[in-house]
Amino acid sequence: MKRKSRLAVSCVLIAALLVVTACSSNKSNEGASSSSPPAESSAAQTSGTDNGKKEPVEITMVRDNAADIKYISGETIDKNAVTDALQRDLGITIKNLWVAESNQYAQKVQMSISSNDIPDLMFVDMPQFQQLIEADMIMDLTDVYEKNATADTKAYLTGDGGIQFESAKSGGKLMAIPATNGPYGASTQVWIRRDWLKQLNLAEPKTMQDVINIAKTFAEKKPGGAGKSYGLPMTKEFLADATFDIKGFFNGFHAYPNQWIKDASGQLVNGNIQPEMKTALKQLQDMYKEGLIDPEFGVKDVTKEGELLAANQIGIVYGPFWLSAWPLFTSAVKDGKLVQDWWPYPIVSVDDKPALSQIELGVGGYYVVSKKMKHPEAVIQLLNKWVQAYTKPEETDKVYFLQNEEASNYWKLSPLRVFSQTETVLLGESVPKAVEAKDGSKLEGGEAPSRYGKIMKYLDGDVKEWAEYPISGPGGAFSIMYDYLQNDRYHNNGFYGAPGPVMLEKRPILDAKMNEVFVKIIMNQVSIDEFDKFVEEWKKLGGDEMTKEVNEWYAGTAKK
Repeated sequence: MKRKSRLAVSCVLIAALLVVTACSSNKSNEGASSSSPPAESSAAQTSGTDNGKKEPVEITMVRDNAADIKYISGETIDKNAVTDALQRDLGITIKNLWVAESNQYAQKVQMSISSNDIPDLMFVDMPQFQQLIEADMIMDLTDVYEKNATADTKAYLTGDGGIQFESAKSGGKLMAIPATNGPYGASTQVWIRRDWLKQLNLAEPKTMQDVINIAKTFAEKKPGGAGKSYGLPMTKEFLADATFDIKGFFNGFHAYPNQWIKDASGQLVNGNIQPEMKTALKQLQDMYKEGLIDPEFGVKDVTKEGELLAANQIGIVYGPFWLSAWPLFTSAVKDGKLVQDWWPYPIVSVDDKPALSQIELGVGGYYVVSKKMKHPEAVIQLLNKWVQAYTKPEETDKVYFLQNEEASNYWKLSPLRVFSQTETVLLGESVPKAVEAKDGSKLEGGEAPSRYGKIMKYLDGDVKEWAEYPISGPGGAFSIMYDYLQNDRYHNNGFYGAPGPVMLEKRPILDAKMNEVFVKIIMNQVSIDEFDKFVEEWKKLGGDEMTKEVNEWYAGTAKK
């Protein structure tokens, strides 16, 4: 999925966000430009009268009313500046059949599905999407999308190579519009105390052995001078931890925890039971025996393990791009000074084969259309308008992203919202270049200029803005993510469908067993050979059934 970079443009949506939430599934990303919709995609329909007048199309929906929307006085979710703009620009009227609070929305949608009473358009999660397909309640959008989506909309929705778009298909038919978003923010880097590297005259890591040697040196030399130092922080749920994300360490051994990967025969197999996992676990066991891992990690959560950072006892952390914003920032900046110089580096490999950073699908949900809807082309018109207004806004499009003293988060009022898969990762090219040139005038959108501004403030002496520098500065986390993308160093999960009955029943049991056994192996409570026993037990406890179910999905969906 190697791609050439392309110009990333964005809206003001993300500029006000903290960097720690920049990878949120609700608030990121960009896309391609949009041309005028083709004539046949017009949402207005001929009324049938002799004078050829056109009447607006009404789309019924069910909605969630986000608590953080601040309305202009007199406006509501039913009638507001966004709904007025849609009537003005597209001739589309949105009629909400019901509105629920965000935490109750999914439950009410389920009730609508169960009663076979769904609106023209609604947002659903993956299990509900599959349920609607099986019940034959939603429309095949293949033809209406192909005919009415602009070329730019099509490019925008496939910026990741088409994986997210394919997840909205069943049997080769497009059954929904995926709520696209950037999957790359979940990739990991290895963050290291750069001040400790300098203090101990250590080189930046190029191989897995380098990382292990650095961990050993940190533990032996205690550069923090505050008691015992450890090589890596880990938690009791270490393979489910998104902060101290040790999966990047496993990726260095070409192991992919919690993912489904292709074997030599082209079938999907579970990454948790592959030989590469055993090799990585053996290395962690050896590191534990050498005192490089907190001996109490098996009972600690992120907060408790994070106390080691503040105590100056940790020098290496595997994790996502936002670590410098949290939790590293609270330990790194004290009394207006940078006291811990953390810096991200690419994950490294145990051999001459490049390490791939594992990522998941990244879709937030799906917009489905009832089979009973009379004018489904109006939904694609909404989609085209979002993409155009988001990527190349005209003056009148500002209303779709209204954010001022009187109103906020008006983007959440748009009935259909999709985000670029690549905007954030492409910041790894644009922002560092601007910083090096000390010229941010060519940066577009809201996020890139905002990040550039924070970096320049930090470089001018404002230490409060330090967290942004290792994220989007030259050589920072975004630069690493951009390099991953350009050099095909991401590893996608081979399974991206809804959990089937077997997976829903068996996976919680299998995951609990896996975590129990893996923790015991790392803590040297059992031999590494216990891994082989676990694999056999995993298969008998439902793993083989789950693998069969996944491959049936793969044969029926992903391969078509």
